[in-house]
This record gives sequence, C-alpha cells and structure tokens, in this order.
Amino acid sequence: MLHAAAMLIGFFLLALLAFAQRDLAEAALFAAVLAAAGVAFAARFGGLGATVMSAPQALVLGTLRSGAVLSGALKVIRSALAADVTLKPALVRVKARAQTGLARAVMADLVSATPGSVVVENEPDAALVHVTDEDAIDAAEIGALESRVVAAFDGGARP
Repeated sequence: MLHAAAMLIGFFLLALLAFAQRDLAEAALFAAVLAAAGVAFAARFGGLGATVMSAPQALVLGTLRSGAVLSGALKVIRSALAADVTLKPALVRVKARAQTGLARAVMADLVSATPGSVVVENEPDAALVHVTDEDAIDAAEIGALESRVVAAFDGGARP
C-alpha cells in the first residue's frame, strides 16, 4: 500500500516538474493523468499485490473492533484506579482458520489491539496469544472476529 502511494506521489511530483512551464492547473492535470497511468500499469503487471485491494476491508474490520478496544481500555483504567488488580496471565493458543498470511496478520493485529492481549507467535495453524487475565477471554468473540476476517480476506473459504 505504501509503495503504491509513494509511486503515485512520486510520479505526480516528477510530472509536475516536467510540465512546470505550463499553467498550474494544466500541469496538475497532466501530472495526475500520468501518475494514475503509472499506477495502473504497475497494478496490471503485478506491481501492487493483494494488500492494496484489501486495505479498505482491514479499515472496516478495525473500525468495527474499536468498541471492544475502547471497552478493554476502560476496564484497564477502572482496575488501575480501584487498585483491585487480580490478574491471571496465561498463554492461550487460538486455532487459526485463515488460509492466507494476510488474513492471519490482520487477525493478529486485531487481537493485539485489544488491551490485555498480544499475539506473540503467529503460525499457519494457530496463534499464541499472551493475555493478562485468562478468565476475561471470550472465545465466542474471538471466533466471530476470525469469521469476519476469513470472510473478508480468504473469500469465506475454510481449510
């Protein structure tokens, strides 16, 4: 994704310099057309990859997950202020249904975004998650999240 954005901006700036002797609006139009053509050429011949097209899906999943992240952050703040911290840390293995590395990476990112859990190892068949409170883990919520990730990035396919 960053490569495509950098290429688009770079092409635009180079074309803008090349057409500097023209009117600013005309030069900007030529630069935008050339930059878009360069990115389209790269996309057509495999220069962009699947991550560019899946960025909007990851953004939607992250936005949907923001409620759980905010809720977890408030629980941590409430526990810290009450000084009633009884934690039961554990390593939990979560079986992965995602087939592609991108889907597994998005799943690890979404799980790690929640306060109190972080993915420490991500393998093709499972993820090892360190949690600060083993009793607070909701397996149904993780399963629902993984189903959304699999549907968005693996086309709903399950191994």
